Amino acid sequence: MITIAWISNITPERHRHTKVGTSDQNGHWWCPPLRICMHPSERGSGIIARIRRSIGFSRDFAILLSALVVVALGFGFLGPLMPAFRERLGISDSELGMMFSLFSFAFVFALPPAGYLADRLGRKRTIMAGIVLFGCTTLALVLVTEPIHFLVLRVLEGVGAALVTPAAFALTLDLVPEDKRGVAMGAEGTAQLLGAMAGPTLGGLVAGQLDFTYPFYIAAALAFACAAIIWFIKEPSSRVPSEDSKSILTMFGAWKRNAMADRRLPALTMRGFVMGIVQGLWNLGLLMFWADDIDMTLTQTGIAMSIGMLTMAIGTVPFGSLSDKYGRKPFIIIGGALMAAGLAMMVLASQAWHVYILVVVSDFGAAMSNPSVGAMLGDVMKKEERGRVMGAYQTVMGVGNIVGFSALGLMYDYVNHQAPILVCAAALAVATSIIGLYVKETHKARDPGKGTAEAASGA
Repeated sequence: MITIAWISNITPERHRHTKVGTSDQNGHWWCPPLRICMHPSERGSGIIARIRRSIGFSRDFAILLSALVVVALGFGFLGPLMPAFRERLGISDSELGMMFSLFSFAFVFALPPAGYLADRLGRKRTIMAGIVLFGCTTLALVLVTEPIHFLVLRVLEGVGAALVTPAAFALTLDLVPEDKRGVAMGAEGTAQLLGAMAGPTLGGLVAGQLDFTYPFYIAAALAFACAAIIWFIKEPSSRVPSEDSKSILTMFGAWKRNAMADRRLPALTMRGFVMGIVQGLWNLGLLMFWADDIDMTLTQTGIAMSIGMLTMAIGTVPFGSLSDKYGRKPFIIIGGALMAAGLAMMVLASQAWHVYILVVVSDFGAAMSNPSVGAMLGDVMKKEERGRVMGAYQTVMGVGNIVGFSALGLMYDYVNHQAPILVCAAALAVATSIIGLYVKETHKARDPGKGTAEAASGA
């Protein structure tokens, strides 16, 4: 028997001392609004059952997840159309690559004001502004006839993405209780991955069956609908008083204050920088290595990337749930070790199926560690400064991404094709070792009997 329980018949005193999914002294079962509860005799003890019980998110967080899927879907819609843009504008591959890199530069430089606005104006308004900006630039892309137009719009898209990123992270932490941060980070990552996987397929299908311009109209419509949906989120109060946020540069001061208060933040930020470099390698260096050294076709490369995204999408929520139960650190360490090992062994691959296996290993490690890293970041940040601190973290990660695109590309050309892969694997191993040796756990493993005892004593 599955019961929908409402909190309206629970007094504040009983609410404070009664555990979710347990009965009070009169045998009445309850849970927070719209959460599905089951009698203990009906609950499984396996991982799937634990995940099902863990995902008791609020309506507001469900709205945020839906919005993130829509945004990722809209971004993915435009991916397959870039070669057509190259022909339409009459530009070379290198010029198209330069215009794409401007998105990353704009994203990094817009993060400081984005984090500031998230704390100053509110998370919801900042997210909506970024999504609306993306929708407007997407519509404007239909009218592009000159390379300079495309360049400007790519910069504006980077600004829009920067407005959304730290604010969405901060809003997630505001909406989700501490004991569900891991699974929330996993759900957020899965939502974006699902949109990213479906977007290119749907975009290419719409462009092929209808017209080149239709994906732009659809992506813009999705963005505007997403902004409208986010308006219905009831945002918790977390704005910073005006005297505490006079300058956009307070982002760096906020990060420093949080780092001084909790020494785990610098170690996590350093790992973010390394992960930015690895992402740059993955988006450029590995693709070239697969083509140049393993002779993988475009189809095989697409399969490898799809396998990686599918592995991430399947694994992030379960491992996020497990990190809420057993702690963050074990999954960061084991996941980081798997990523480093899978990346290092990539230099030994000689066939496409070798790549497929190693992609599964690496992305399985990423699915294991990423939700725990996000949850640990939330554990060490002050609530009122999450937007700015996350802006600083994402800035450092973005700088790493730029380094990955540039320095690793030079290493690929002037040293050898294996060098950037091994350097990234070594850096990732070092960053993971530092967290293992010097970072203390932020979230204690749950004691299953503790909540029941508390509920019994408070009844």
